[in-house]
Amino acid sequence: MTAEEITDPYEKILQNMREYPNDIPIVDGNISEAFRAYIKLLFTPEEAEVAQYLTIKPQSINRIARKIGKSKEKIKEILEEMTNSGIIQDIGGYSYFLTMAHLLNMGFKNSKTFERLGKKGAELYHRFFIEEKFYKRYETSDAGTPITRIVPIDKSIDHKSIISNAEEIHGILDTCKGPIVVTDCPCRNRTEILGVRECKDKFPVSESCFQVGLFGEYFLRRGEGREISREEAHNRVKKLSKNGLVFTVANAKSPNHQVICCCCACCCALLRGMTRFDDKNLNCTAKSNYIAKVNPHLCTGCALCAKRCFFKAIAIKKEKAKVNPIKCYGCGVCTVACVPEAIKLHRIERSHICSDSTKLFEKIYQENRRND
Repeated sequence: MTAEEITDPYEKILQNMREYPNDIPIVDGNISEAFRAYIKLLFTPEEAEVAQYLTIKPQSINRIARKIGKSKEKIKEILEEMTNSGIIQDIGGYSYFLTMAHLLNMGFKNSKTFERLGKKGAELYHRFFIEEKFYKRYETSDAGTPITRIVPIDKSIDHKSIISNAEEIHGILDTCKGPIVVTDCPCRNRTEILGVRECKDKFPVSESCFQVGLFGEYFLRRGEGREISREEAHNRVKKLSKNGLVFTVANAKSPNHQVICCCCACCCALLRGMTRFDDKNLNCTAKSNYIAKVNPHLCTGCALCAKRCFFKAIAIKKEKAKVNPIKCYGCGVCTVACVPEAIKLHRIERSHICSDSTKLFEKIYQENRRND
């Protein structure tokens, strides 16, 4: 059936979402029934009548109104309600668009979206994302290009190594566009709702996800999250790093980020591809251009670094820590709590960073469509 022959608004929404670089959950060539049910939880029938005319590229209200054949005022009212509910995105209230990845996380860090999804949405997510293995395309292209990358904290990096703003969390906070808004972590929120969160007494859910730039503005206009200063953001990052969380951003050098994630190994939609699932995705996120190295003269063999490592890259041999460079993702979690500073990250060029997010997603789109 061609796009022109589709009459069901929900089906049109799904087909339009298929243009997203990561595509949508597909099982044996067909759209996942769990994902189809997930979309129906999000959009009311009235909203779907309008949303079917949206694409993954922003369109003006005038353009959307002309497509539908209704007044600009009426269409804007519906679009604003959908945006306020977190089921579509806008740019300053002037243009609106669908974004598939946004919908996987929004329901678990936006109170209005969660009212629609609830526990049922979390259960459907578990089906299409984990059981049907959509996590692979969410994390990387079919060719293995990671959508995100790990960025360490400056304290973890050896003083002789080159530190680029684009590859270190404090540098990213200094150069990213504001506002900086903190929200709940959607990943830990989902596992909490399902009653399967392993890190319940270890890592926070609240205010542990950073929305920046246009995405930060989106949340503020909708009365969600809390804006913080850059200084507070730096202090919060220091605290979260001491807790043992890993920082990830889009795999691009451009400072125009949208989200800065603070990831754990048990809940994160990215890291779990490597740390929890039997069908491993080794490229769940790009490794940083750093590798942990141990100074045996300073190492006391306390094993704290090994306990903190999400990727099981560190072992204690002959009462000294030893790093497996192949397993090391260069996050720096091992170094932050090392009192004698026996383990540090050292610069090593091993992963490519795209110049900007547009080129990154163009690359992912092409790699995902080669076999379609």
